[in-house]
Amino acid sequence: MVQPISLLMAHFNVEHSAQISRDAIAAAQQTAQGQEVVQESVRRTQRVQASLAAAEVRKVRRRDEDEDGGRRRDREQEGNESSFRASAHPGNDGEVKEPKGEGTPQRSFDFYA
Repeated sequence: MVQPISLLMAHFNVEHSAQISRDAIAAAQQTAQGQEVVQESVRRTQRVQASLAAAEVRKVRRRDEDEDGGRRRDREQEGNESSFRASAHPGNDGEVKEPKGEGTPQRSFDFYA
């Protein structure tokens, strides 16, 4: 059976309108999904940047604490050295002298064959 051209055009227009509506709905859904993806990406980026900033602050604090600890240790060592020097005998130039004489036993090695 042969359909008149007007009926074919009406059917084409209906299908074309439906397709345009589906495309518009799909585009809107894609836009909404795209916006959600963008928002999630922005949230992740903000979290990563905040984490990196916090890590940088912790790194600076740790470095400052390490430097303070090193300075404290240096001061303690200087304090210990100065108290050691103060307790040294006058006239002693810091040389350690070993006792001489018969009080020191001579050590020898015995080799067994």
